[in-house]
Amino acid sequence: MKLLFNSMIEKAINNDASDIHFIPADKEVMIKFRIRDDLKSIETLQLNTYLKLLTYMKYQAGLDVSKHNAAQSGRYIYKLKQIYFLRISTLPLSLGNESCVIRIIPQYFQKHKNNQNITHLYNLMNKKQGLILLSGPTGSGKSTLMYHMLSYAKENLNLNIITIEEPVEQLINGITQISLNEKAGINYETSFKAILRCDPDIILIGEIRDANVAKHVIQASLSGHLVLSTIHASNCKGVILRLLEMGITVQQLIQSIISILNQRLITNIKGERELVYEQITKEDIYHFFKDSYTLPKDFHNLSYKLNKMSKEGMICETSMERYL
Repeated sequence: MKLLFNSMIEKAINNDASDIHFIPADKEVMIKFRIRDDLKSIETLQLNTYLKLLTYMKYQAGLDVSKHNAAQSGRYIYKLKQIYFLRISTLPLSLGNESCVIRIIPQYFQKHKNNQNITHLYNLMNKKQGLILLSGPTGSGKSTLMYHMLSYAKENLNLNIITIEEPVEQLINGITQISLNEKAGINYETSFKAILRCDPDIILIGEIRDANVAKHVIQASLSGHLVLSTIHASNCKGVILRLLEMGITVQQLIQSIISILNQRLITNIKGERELVYEQITKEDIYHFFKDSYTLPKDFHNLSYKLNKMSKEGMICETSMERYL
């Protein structure tokens, strides 16, 4: 099983796949790679071979090999020219089998040259305090963009940067990264208290999941720290409304938020990956609350930008609808 596992991981890495999906059918298991936006069928395994492979993978990831009726998730370190973190997750199925997904994450964040128009976003990192929020669906590049912004700050601004992540996805040399572990008592509450005693200039919070985390993020951004985080919402306006639902006041939002982005990572007509986003500023937020929850007339939302790209022939109409 080790040879089969290794060959599959190497094949995925060489094809620049981010995930490997094992999807059980009747007597076979389909293997698909997530390459950019698409799930591509690669091969099939006989069910009995897959079950042996699954046991091997669960063992390597520290999962309970005898448990088949509960979801499990663990991590395995794999080395191929560089180190990769493999996040192995299983789900029980109705017929008694288990599906499995392997997320492939390089150990170290690799800052790369790209055609994404994000240079002006680096200027946000010059702010002494405030909150920068990124939103968008899974796979839209939120973590990658935040890592780019942190790398810029580390290399150009000589600042103390601390992150709280669940878990740390990739390592950046020169930045203090904390991985949450509820079993060990390392949670948002204790981590916030600890890092505020360590004189941070910039704080990254992996995700605002609930009102408690939102409260800490707002407090940190109003007390002399620049804070970056992500939050689930379908657009920038939705981010504001979600924070209001979490108990954050209008005054706190006006005072704390520097910028909100809602983004998509699209594949253009040339097959290149490109970041497209809508963005609202502190001035837009002030206008939003002053003018009955409406954004300025010159605000260009994601739909406007994607439609413009479609008309210019940069993406097809089908792709445009897919990303909205």
